[in-house]
Amino acid sequence: MPKLFLIPIIDVLEVHDAVIRDWLSGLEETAIKEHLEYPFRLERFFPESARLALVNGNKVHDEILTLFNSIDPHAVFLNISSDLYELENRYNKRLISPQEFWQEYYENISKDISEPARTLYKIYLNEIIDKNTRLIESKERLPLNLLFYGISMRSKDQLIPVYEKASEMVEDFTLHMVRAVNEIMNLREKPKHLWHSSLNATRVGISYEETEKFYDELLSRLKRLLKYKAREYFVKILWEQARKYVASHEEFLDHKIIEDETKISNISEGLTILELQSELSEIVILCQPADYTSILDFLKNNMDTRFSIAQMSLIGLFEKMRPFIQKNRIMQNNYDIALNILGREKPKRFIGHSAVLFPK
Repeated sequence: MPKLFLIPIIDVLEVHDAVIRDWLSGLEETAIKEHLEYPFRLERFFPESARLALVNGNKVHDEILTLFNSIDPHAVFLNISSDLYELENRYNKRLISPQEFWQEYYENISKDISEPARTLYKIYLNEIIDKNTRLIESKERLPLNLLFYGISMRSKDQLIPVYEKASEMVEDFTLHMVRAVNEIMNLREKPKHLWHSSLNATRVGISYEETEKFYDELLSRLKRLLKYKAREYFVKILWEQARKYVASHEEFLDHKIIEDETKISNISEGLTILELQSELSEIVILCQPADYTSILDFLKNNMDTRFSIAQMSLIGLFEKMRPFIQKNRIMQNNYDIALNILGREKPKRFIGHSAVLFPK
């Protein structure tokens, strides 16, 4: 019986991609041309929070590689589709190496960047690819096969504005909560490093927040104040923001549930095909942290007779991922707070695992 491994990932190349795009978007063309004369070590010009995101993104990547070391090097890897079918098929047939795959991948998705910024982007990303040839696997540890699953770019494009709206609303709602709590008692903790890239630029949004202690204090105090004497005050002052946030978050969850159903259907179809390959002993499914709970629930409830769900400690990985999934945690907890303020019960369709954005 083949073993199934489910591993959430923060792709180190996606972090670099988001940072370089974000930085390039703020540069004048004359500045870009100056950098083209000396295009190396660009990281020193990035904002501090972006540089921290890169450093910690590399730590997450190293932890993922450590997990891979304990898995059969001939395992089959399932990864999310980029809609680049021709490129994927060439890779699946081993006509190109992992390095060539990622170079062509970023060559393709950089077509929306105009010159000369695109030239600088390609120089930077090619250097990162050269440094990280083990992206999913290396030439020395090449699995027998790699299949892609996921949703189309068109489906992603439909989700992007919905997610961006919910993301903006959660920031606005959090700011109102902070102001309201500070009217009664000052928060001791201060927000630390924050850095976000837009989904609109790359279809991959990166969030990096060192705000856990600050947000935990805010959450703890607000929950106590809502439970006791100050509830009427907070309901009055936060009602409208809570209403707007609930509407945007539930619209996002409706889209995510549809996405998850597509991904799970594609995973099931892929596993059915792989089941026919009796020589396969270990299969690895890579997923986004926000999808981890729903995919794991599906595998546990539907695959026990066909595959064995492998037990693997992800504590170290989740610990290193925390700043990258803090915003998802804020979105999830703020939804519960907003429902509390509105005096509403959570709709049944949002109680399932697809509504869990922050795996524990």
